Order: sequence, then structure tokens, then C-alpha cells
Amino acid sequence: MLETISLPAADRAHAAALALPSSGSAPFPAVVVIHDIYGYSRDLRRHCERFADAGYVAIGPDLYQGGKPGCVVKTLMSMLTNEGFAFEIIDAARAHLASRDDVDSDRIAVAGFCMGGGFALVAAADQSFAVAAPFYGAVPKNASRLKGLCPTIAQYGALDTPYVSHAKRLARHLEGLGVEHEVHIYDGVGHSFMNQLEGKLAPLGRHLPIHAFYDPATEAIAWHRLLDFFARHTD
Repeated sequence: MLETISLPAADRAHAAALALPSSGSAPFPAVVVIHDIYGYSRDLRRHCERFADAGYVAIGPDLYQGGKPGCVVKTLMSMLTNEGFAFEIIDAARAHLASRDDVDSDRIAVAGFCMGGGFALVAAADQSFAVAAPFYGAVPKNASRLKGLCPTIAQYGALDTPYVSHAKRLARHLEGLGVEHEVHIYDGVGHSFMNQLEGKLAPLGRHLPIHAFYDPATEAIAWHRLLDFFARHTD
């Protein structure tokens, strides 16, 4: 079941997709799902529904305040500075899950895509998440920003030229920090292989250095690996 709820955070109300498992027994594990640069989209809701189908209570908050272009810049700056309204919204989403009777507050994960992947990493180092799953997200140069990170599975595309180095950097950081992790790089795909991009600009992604396009075969493999890794830390 998928619904839209109002999430109070950062001095205003934000839309959030909330998906609930249709079967199984509560309390369930849960996950905060952080959207890509396209914002509160059908793709975000699809990811939440997919987590719910796998037995998770999933919430996907809208990090953009009102959807205005300036909000994108402010949101990205929030990630770079490790503070600001975007992190308040993520924290509010986690708190909402933890407050629910049908959620086990010790088994809350975080997952993010593109921009959301970067947020997932930094948020998981600062907040109480059981496990993290960033997809093709930016990785801080300074490993200290990831100190305290929970077990993490990260997945990238080999054709995603600007971000392959981030995948390798993340593996080095996590190895040095002693964090349990998996970092996978898939041949033949680039950025956004988990995202069904929409709009007139979507076809242009293939021609950018990130080579952004959806690939269902890689998505299936990545999703299986994510659920297996999550199960080890939320069951």
C-alpha cells in the first residue's frame, strides 16, 4: 500500500511517500529512501513500493522545498556542508519510522540514488541506521566524514566516468575505517541504472559523461544483492 503523508521538518511540511508491506507480521524492518536529482518522482515511489514488497516499511521524503530550481542548489549545498534542511528532513523521516508501532526502530536502513546516494552515506554516518545502500552517489574526499558509518553496500556503473573514482574511494575509506561493506561496479552500465528516468531530458543521459540510462538486468542483480545485504543486518 502506497500513500502520501505530510512530514513536518525544517519549519514546514514536506510530502513523503509511505509504502507498507501487504503481508507479514509487524514489527517490520524499515528504510528511508532518498531521491535522485529529479526529486519527488514516480521513480521514488516505485522504489518505496519495491521495498514494501520485500517486507520493509519505506518512506521517501521530498528533499526539495517547494520544487523550485533554487531548492536543488540548496539541497546539494546541504550535502557538501553536512548540515541544513535536507538532513533535518532525512532525520524526520527516520524519526517517523521509529515512532510507528509496526516498525522495529533498531532495524531502520537508508538507501539513496544519485544525489540521494551521497546523502545516504553522510546521513548514515551521523544518524542511527542499521545499514546503508548508496547507489552511484558522491563520496566525501575526507574519510572522517564517514566515521561511524554502519554496514554499507554501494553499487555503481563502470561507464559512469565521473563516479567510478568515487566507488574506488569509498572502498578505500570503508576498508580503512573497518566498516563492513560491499562495493560493486557493473560493466556495461553507467549512472542511474536503477532509475526509470522520465521527461524530455532523460534520453540525453546516454550522451553525458555519466552515461545515465536504466538497465533492468543490472537493476535485478543489484536489487538482489541489496536485499541479501540488508537481510543480514535487519533480520
